[in-house]
Parts: sequence; structure tokens; C-alpha cells
Amino acid sequence: MRKQRDEALSISNPRLLTAVYFSLLAIIATIIIDTLLYSIGIEQLLPISKAIFLAVMVAACFGALFGKRILYSEKPYFKHTFFWAFLMVIVALPFYNVGFVFLLKENHASLFNHATLSHLIYLYLFVLLYSFILAGVWLAIVAGLAAIYLRARVVYYILQSQEQNPKRKHPNEIKIDHKEKITRPDDTN
Repeated sequence: MRKQRDEALSISNPRLLTAVYFSLLAIIATIIIDTLLYSIGIEQLLPISKAIFLAVMVAACFGALFGKRILYSEKPYFKHTFFWAFLMVIVALPFYNVGFVFLLKENHASLFNHATLSHLIYLYLFVLLYSFILAGVWLAIVAGLAAIYLRARVVYYILQSQEQNPKRKHPNEIKIDHKEKITRPDDTN
């Protein structure tokens, strides 16, 4: 008996799709985390626009790096997809923290007036430890579940929408005749 080929393995641009998907999720997660921290009385360390920008950049880069592995996992893909997304967040968190410390230094320069390199390293390690404890594991689990949803549902919605639009052609199938003159209805020529 011949195995049926999984359509999701033929989707084009898996890196772009996962980069956009996880970037949108990063915006939502950043707003939720910032709102929760603000509601319990923790002052904003970064402006929300810079925090969102940092989260989107890191999520897009690592979504693109892990995109093929996440989307091209063969059936049964639940464990592999979850694992790759979990690993993606764990690997991305140290890079996010580098950006966080850099933006923190930029926004609160007075705190870093007498800081030496060893102080900055200790601060980075402190931020890294607490980001793993407070948010890293939870974000990794949520990213794993979101990746399963992406692989199990969103990819098939995209493929189904491409099949349902018969007028839509593949870019390689469109032939443009450069000699043909295009006129608007209001032209009198």
C-alpha cells in the first residue's frame, strides 16, 4: 500500500510563513506580558514600542531559522513540531536578553553610569536567569502549541485557499505581452 503524500510538505516559503506567524504571536505575547506586569505594579523598563520591536525582530529571525524544521516535519509531526518550536524559544531567549539589556542601557543611561563590563555581564546573566524562570519555559510551551496549530491547521487553510481560487495563477504561469498597448477607458486615442 502506497503512502499518501502530505500536502503541507509542499508549501512554499516555510521560513517566511513561520517568521510572520511567530512575529504576530510575539506582538500579542509582548502586549499581554507587559500589561500583566504593569497591572501588578511593575514599572515599564522599556517603552512598549521598543519591546514589541525587539520581540518581533527576534521572533522573525528565529522563526525563519526554524521554519523548515517546524513545517516540514512528517506525520506524526506533533512531537517534532513541538520540540523544534520549544527549542526555538529556548535558543532565542538569550538573544532577546542581549537586546533587552542594550535597550535598557539606552533608555536608563543613568543606571549604567559607573557600570563596568563585569557589571554588565552580571546584569545580563541575572536577566537571563530570571527570564528563563519567569517566562522562558512558559513561552516555549506556548510556542510549541502554537507551532502544532500552525502545522496542523494554518498550513492546510493556506493550501485550501490556494486550491479554491481557480483564477489565481502561479507566478510562472502568467505571460505578459510587452507589445500590447494598455489603454484606460477615458483615453480617446
